[in-house]
Amino acid sequence: MTIKSILEKKSIGYWDFADSKTIGIHKICAYPATMVHDMQKELIKSVMEEDHTVKNILDPFHGSGVTLVEGASLGLHPIGFDINPLANLITRVKLQGVSKKDLIISLKNIENLLMDDAFEFSLHEFPNINKWFRDDIIDSLSKIRAAIQLEKYKNIRQYYWVCLINCIKKYSNTRTSTFKLHIKTDESIQGIKNNVIYDFLNNIQTSHKFLPDFSKERRLSLFIGDATDLINEIKDSSIDIICTSPPYGDNATTVTYGQYSMLPIYWIDRSDLGVFNNKLIENYSSIDSASLGGNKKKSNDTFHYSLRILENYLAKIDERKRKKVKCFVNDYLEVFFNLKFKLKPNKYMVLTLGNRRVDNQILPLTEITREFLEKQNFTFE
Repeated sequence: MTIKSILEKKSIGYWDFADSKTIGIHKICAYPATMVHDMQKELIKSVMEEDHTVKNILDPFHGSGVTLVEGASLGLHPIGFDINPLANLITRVKLQGVSKKDLIISLKNIENLLMDDAFEFSLHEFPNINKWFRDDIIDSLSKIRAAIQLEKYKNIRQYYWVCLINCIKKYSNTRTSTFKLHIKTDESIQGIKNNVIYDFLNNIQTSHKFLPDFSKERRLSLFIGDATDLINEIKDSSIDIICTSPPYGDNATTVTYGQYSMLPIYWIDRSDLGVFNNKLIENYSSIDSASLGGNKKKSNDTFHYSLRILENYLAKIDERKRKKVKCFVNDYLEVFFNLKFKLKPNKYMVLTLGNRRVDNQILPLTEITREFLEKQNFTFE
């Protein structure tokens, strides 16, 4: 049975997964615009149903790790890239799990520290911290930060940091109605009730049950950085499935993952975040500026592919916006041009795509992607 016939057995409406809810492992930490886990699992299973030789899965824009977690649950070796260190940490914790045996002792220790009024710690600092957090919130978060740093096992520390992310977002002075950093009203800020320590303890005591038990034998291949560069770290003809939901536009004008993530990143101990270029966290917009289409200095006009659908679209929009779209699409297509060399012969690329509007015109990313990949000798299923 071919993938096409497997997919055709299901109606178009089946893939909406309208009743799907974020549960279990995918609920331990909030993240913007996450994938529908049921959909991703079904797509991966459809490929594996047709090809029993599939062993690994690559997501070059892994975000909070939904696709890689579902792939790993089906026995595939997960390989992933993301330019966001926070996304990488969340994904790492979901995949590596936490040592349940060591956690029993650790939970008691950290609770004792946080309930101890005599526990001495230093107040944490970073640029504009007082703009984004009330003084008493800074005190509570600093106490938690100091307690986490005393934990000797890295997998447990990383789990604690992920549990802290929701608290940092909840108790910051930023509005929850947007992923961008916008300050709340003074009235809203003063109305925040400080339950930081209680919420954190509740998170760490309940969320671990959704994670696998940590094992040093479990292989993870996760990297932080620009997918365009990291693809070169992967051997040619080594990947069975590339499964991803790539960005639909540059982060600054679509989903500002970087701005959303920067406050938690500034609280988390740098040594537990993984290996990445410090320029990514220089300021609140660094990650978004370094993402696809974000660095206007790259303009990438020299890497422009001639695509009929893209040319027709560009002719309809304002010239100033045209350059921004062109910059993103060129970065985007460069990634896919390089990805084709990483797939084994006759293996699979599964993409969940969407179209956005620029200058009130629909940017047909789905059709641009299809036209481009068919020119690279992919077969559309």
